[in-house]
Amino acid sequence: MVAVVFSGSSSFQHFLGQHLDIPIEFRGQLGAPGDDPQQVHLLHISSFAKNTSQWLERHVRGQSVKVAVCSDVPNVQEMLECVRLGASGYCNSHMAPLHYHQLLDMLANGQSWFPPGLLDETFKLAQQAAEASAQKNPISSLTARENEIARCVAEGMSNRYIAEFLGIKEPTVKTHLTRIFRKLELKDRVGLVLHLKRS
Repeated sequence: MVAVVFSGSSSFQHFLGQHLDIPIEFRGQLGAPGDDPQQVHLLHISSFAKNTSQWLERHVRGQSVKVAVCSDVPNVQEMLECVRLGASGYCNSHMAPLHYHQLLDMLANGQSWFPPGLLDETFKLAQQAAEASAQKNPISSLTARENEIARCVAEGMSNRYIAEFLGIKEPTVKTHLTRIFRKLELKDRVGLVLHLKRS
């Protein structure tokens, strides 16, 4: 394996030269990555901040080039943007050599590598987004049974017919409807039908 490192930082080059025990080819300017399958590319984003997005878009996105982006100040937003543009890895520029070896091995084998801390933060953001989406669409807050009953109401079924259809007692249907109205902040069946048509 050969690491091709795009970096304009002598301190970053010195750091990698001291800690990596594989052949390294340093390039001080951005250029086209090689197509040798044995090459893994490291892009020091802190050296080329203004041109990184265009470079990734042009040379990496949709290609089979193995590229990891190294950042002096890593953050989730930058990581996600780099991934969107085709990067297979993202890391702290001065992380431990052990992690660099993991990253390079994973990329060489066609896999991805990202810092566990940033992945945790990404999952938390995704969970928050999912919860916010559920709040915007409160129908998703209904249980499976409540959903069934709401759909029956939307089809014009009476409480008695719903009870017979679902094999439950009529007072149970009323209890479920009360919960549905409360969860969806509705007053009656008409409001529920209109709500379901909009959803």
